Amino acid sequence: QSFDRERFELVVFSLSDRADAETSWAHGKSDVFVSGPKALAQWVEAMREQSCEILLYPGVGLDPLTLQLASLRLAPHQLAAWGHPETTGLPTMDHYLSAQCFEPPEAQDYYSEKLVPLANLGCYYEPYALSPAAVDLRRWGIDSRRTLFVCAGMPFKYAPRHDHVFPEIARRVGHCQFVFFTAPMPRLTDNLQERLRAAFRDRDLEPADYLVFVPWQQPAEFFGLMRQASVFLDTLGFSGFNTVMQAIECDLPVVTFEGRFMRGRLGSGIMRRAELTDLVANTSEEYVALAVRLATDEDFRQDVRRRMESGKGRLFRDGSAIDSFAEFLTGLNSRPTPSSGSTPP
Repeated sequence: QSFDRERFELVVFSLSDRADAETSWAHGKSDVFVSGPKALAQWVEAMREQSCEILLYPGVGLDPLTLQLASLRLAPHQLAAWGHPETTGLPTMDHYLSAQCFEPPEAQDYYSEKLVPLANLGCYYEPYALSPAAVDLRRWGIDSRRTLFVCAGMPFKYAPRHDHVFPEIARRVGHCQFVFFTAPMPRLTDNLQERLRAAFRDRDLEPADYLVFVPWQQPAEFFGLMRQASVFLDTLGFSGFNTVMQAIECDLPVVTFEGRFMRGRLGSGIMRRAELTDLVANTSEEYVALAVRLATDEDFRQDVRRRMESGKGRLFRDGSAIDSFAEFLTGLNSRPTPSSGSTPP
């Protein structure tokens, strides 16, 4: 689903010169497509030339150049979104696009921008709809006879204060393995491995019996692995979104944790939208107990799978977020132009 092209003109600024399938898709959906690489001054000139009324940054801070540009006033209305899931803190950012399912009642207190919670999950999400690849778990040292927990977060999403949950789950379940993924940042992966091994040893458990780190996978292989797993463990405090949606598409039961801020409420928001609130933990103790129950109670696990299947219709191809976003953008035209922030020379 996309905007009504009669109402909106879409200009895309691609800061990189790299091209892939997503770049091609964005190019095909845009009225104007401007790509890099360019220096900061060149990008400022390119954006001025387009005279956009509204400028949206999907993820301020993911690249140094986006932060530099977002610090300038280059359009009357400037928006940030949750590619980087926290406030920018910049006076030049007027609104922050989030989602109703991800924000607590006091959420505005956590943003310097005016918070805009779009309908439901805040985005239109297409399922991958691909055939899972046949995956030989033995080549990675995975024992298919054990209960398999998939832990697919990037290493930086695992906070040290939550390391204890994995050996505690292992202690209660017994015959199980936790599958983590090596990231393109070796030092972060190495640090996570060292911490988790220490956490298992502290509880007199041999890390090699429980921890497996496998290479980062392509979608078909990732889906193939999840199809053979028992439980998906979402990260505590800095939740996943795509990984949780992919697990649900694979009918893999998910344990989520509801944090204080939006970045820790993506998985739990998905569960609430799918009417699977019993898969949301509010404490680390509840998280461990839920993981253990899913691993050891076959009837409960199959019941969750059935309810996940019926809940997919509320998660995928939901056009309500697009409609609410279009309504918000239309309303911006009738609002006064902000005067805050820096203006480039």
